[in-house]
Amino acid sequence: MPSLRVGHFTDSFPPIINGVSTLVAELHAELRAQHQDSHVFIVGPDRGVVDPPNVWRTRGFRLGTSQFYGSVQLNQQAWRMAQTLNVIHAHDSLAIGRMAAYTAMKTRRPLVFTNHTRHDIYVLNFPRIWQPILRAYAFWTIRLLMRASTITTAPSSDAARWLKTVAPDSAHKVRVVHNGVRLDRFDCDPAGLSRAQFNIDPGATIFITVSRLAPEKNLQLFAEALRRAVGAGANAHWIVIGDGPSRLPLQAQLAPIYDRVHFLGFIPNPQIAPYLAIADVCATSSLSETNCISVIEGMACGLPYLGVRADWWEDFTGGNEAGLITPRDAGALAAAIRNLCDDEQLRRRLAVNTRPLSRKFDIRTIAAQWVELYQELAA
Repeated sequence: MPSLRVGHFTDSFPPIINGVSTLVAELHAELRAQHQDSHVFIVGPDRGVVDPPNVWRTRGFRLGTSQFYGSVQLNQQAWRMAQTLNVIHAHDSLAIGRMAAYTAMKTRRPLVFTNHTRHDIYVLNFPRIWQPILRAYAFWTIRLLMRASTITTAPSSDAARWLKTVAPDSAHKVRVVHNGVRLDRFDCDPAGLSRAQFNIDPGATIFITVSRLAPEKNLQLFAEALRRAVGAGANAHWIVIGDGPSRLPLQAQLAPIYDRVHFLGFIPNPQIAPYLAIADVCATSSLSETNCISVIEGMACGLPYLGVRADWWEDFTGGNEAGLITPRDAGALAAAIRNLCDDEQLRRRLAVNTRPLSRKFDIRTIAAQWVELYQELAA
């Protein structure tokens, strides 16, 4: 199979920290490992940044107080490379996405658009007065990219259904390609970590969450459920890896059980596995995921999951039951926390299915699916 030159246009790439950044970086590395000529195009500062090979940065202006940058066009060096691409892959519908669409139009190359975010849910975290404007703008950019694309992909069946409602005239282009995770990184070796380091007794059940601490992650629901469960006698601890604007509100909410909660801040993804290895359950109460990477990583370490009902879960459960999903209220979630704390056999029974279920998200498998799709489009 001949090598293809594929260009990933993204607003998120290390050192930016979020799920899309990790996904694109790992897909880029795996495509190169599979002998594809993968390139990444991003707008952002380049001073002090050490990138892997084939990353093309264009300096731009900061978009408000966010970590993202904008630019009218690629710089000359990046543009020269972009004109040699066989396939163009946009990972965002905003500024960089429109650059990808323009490049595809000018070079007459196929355009893949992957929509990673449920913008209809994400905009609910902004002041109500701004929500209609933000929603309209987000949907306009998504429709633009879907109509310009040769193929549009979503990381889950739920996200694919939603995209079809955003642009019904382009619904026939939509396919599902799951997010890929480097599973071999999660070998469940605690690497010297122990419960004692966190003052957690051997009989406690440790719930772990790896997430940006932001309103759209709905972590205040899990915090309230944990308070209730501990108040009812559950021997539970919560390790939280990640940072963001919700950290201080969560710490205040959890003050009555502060000794049961461990905020560790940002930890680089390659260093997360030992923390998963000492935990018992991977927890999330997010409603806005498309294909939750932290749950896949937890399952790769043999952890059952605990979450609240949302359509994005259907790609995880299928025929394998590897965790508990509750209604979207603190009482039901607290009851599940108590159940998992009290019933070790239940945790073990659920854990049996986790590793087999995680394998379908292996980055090697997912990258091979992308190569097959790129080859189809470039033919």
